[in-house]
Amino acid sequence: MATVTIRLDDDTRDRLAAAAEARGLTLSTYIRDALEVHLELEPSEDLEERPGGRAVVLTAYERKVLQMLHRITLATQGDLDTSYYDAEGEVRMIKLLEGGFTGEYDQEFADIDESMPRAECELVWDILDMFRVIRASVDALGEEGRNLLGMEDAERKGTFHGFDLNDPQESKLLAYARYLIATDRWAEQAEAFSRENDGGNSHRRMLPTYRAMLRVFKPLWREAVRGARWHLSPEDLKRVLLARP
Repeated sequence: MATVTIRLDDDTRDRLAAAAEARGLTLSTYIRDALEVHLELEPSEDLEERPGGRAVVLTAYERKVLQMLHRITLATQGDLDTSYYDAEGEVRMIKLLEGGFTGEYDQEFADIDESMPRAECELVWDILDMFRVIRASVDALGEEGRNLLGMEDAERKGTFHGFDLNDPQESKLLAYARYLIATDRWAEQAEAFSRENDGGNSHRRMLPTYRAMLRVFKPLWREAVRGARWHLSPEDLKRVLLARP
């Protein structure tokens, strides 16, 4: 790997070190992972189900207005789910806004979560893409080909295990992954989000594992696509699976 030297003030360095320690990572690994998340990722034109499209940024106010417009549209057709309607709450919000009680304005946005950065959305796409390719590549090998891997736990290592609901970052990734599965994208991973698998809750942090695998997978997959190969070779598969801590 190449080495890059950066200068940081003491406070930033201490914050990074504390964050890395809290996640059980070395400082260099934490910084490398953070940079990978925030870098613009290469488009993957060969993977059809990527949401794609241009990036759109919406404020909490704009999201609230659009949310209410969609609710009104459903309500006019008699299709608004009861979980989205609370008469007392609506009256309370009207009185709050009419009274101009600025200290209470945040209540209007209580059901609007903080926006998830596009880079984190792309990270979820990358992870789901990786496990799609792994599954397809293993299936293409057949029973005889699986033996070439020479790994007793290959199935476990090549299986997507969801995200940790107790981790603030991973819980957001889990919510987005559930949304993708519910809208029939990456449908082959639906079993990972079944009731038997606790809705995709891994009960332990999985990002360090997935990122370690992605660092090996992405260059191998780009090379395979350039060569018009749509599966990983047994050797490449083994390298990806062995990257899993």
